[in-house]
Amino acid sequence: MKTALSAALSILLCLQLQSSFAQSEQLQEIQRDLALFTGILEEELGLNESAGLFGRSLGGISSTYLMSQGVVFEVRSPLANRRNRMGLASLSSAMQALQLQENPFIAMRRSQPVAAAQTTALAADVNSQDSRYLQLQDQIANIDFSLVVNTAIQQATHSARALRALGSVDEDGYAALYAEVEALRGQIETNVAELRELEAELRLQQVEPGSAVESADTSGIQQRANDLLQRLEPIKSEALALASDLRDRSAQAEADFALQWQQDLLTFERALYGTLCEYGETLVHIPGRESLSFIMQGLGDDREDSRRTDKVHIIRQEDISACVAQTFDSESLRARSTSYTY
Repeated sequence: MKTALSAALSILLCLQLQSSFAQSEQLQEIQRDLALFTGILEEELGLNESAGLFGRSLGGISSTYLMSQGVVFEVRSPLANRRNRMGLASLSSAMQALQLQENPFIAMRRSQPVAAAQTTALAADVNSQDSRYLQLQDQIANIDFSLVVNTAIQQATHSARALRALGSVDEDGYAALYAEVEALRGQIETNVAELRELEAELRLQQVEPGSAVESADTSGIQQRANDLLQRLEPIKSEALALASDLRDRSAQAEADFALQWQQDLLTFERALYGTLCEYGETLVHIPGRESLSFIMQGLGDDREDSRRTDKVHIIRQEDISACVAQTFDSESLRARSTSYTY
């Protein structure tokens, strides 16, 4: 009895060892297949090109075999890095939208009841052109001008950066745009500084009403302020025109970039399915009932929460074998696959 039991255990142990050995052999064959196919796929998809920092490749493929399920490929493509440029352009658009809102502190200052009381008091003496009224009038004009022009300058700066990020202008073109914006900024700062000096003189007259300075210089200061505002007006128009032009250019560049990116993604996916049909025979040791899953990192659809998603393609091995045998083409293989964003 014990002899028969020992024999049975020995046979069972031998069978397990044989099964384990066969399984180990199968896994090694699958590993060799995957190494060969991954190299081919990287070549066909252009993922082994050195375009990154220090000549390092921005793309690549890693694979993992799951027993009785199939292979999972993680695909890293330069397309995902290019997509980040659209994120930078969208950030610039968001910054511009925020700048279009009026400064709340300026709005509060305008709504102060003190200003209304001052206006009433000043109106009582309008015939004498009270210096306080001239000061208030000049201050409001100064604040409005500074807000509008500085916003335009910031918008132009963000748009120029977006154009560079999207590749619509090269470094030389960006340098030229930046120089133009900075030149406008310098002109504005110089003239606004002079306007503030006039404001200080008017404030001094308010503190010392009836002084010799007031009686002698009020009209002269007002004329200087008017002349200065006339010089500032064309600068303002130029800044607004530049901001509008760059904003339109960056919006068009972003739309063109997004369209080209979608076309490049479609080409990339078609190349994937074409490679499977042409070289899928190298995966001969993967059972037909299993599947190949491709996780294309960062290439999924955009989400409202701005979360970066992956694109997943799942293809049955038996369908790949049929495509290799030219039972149907790569487009039909794609139609038979499952794809989704996650």
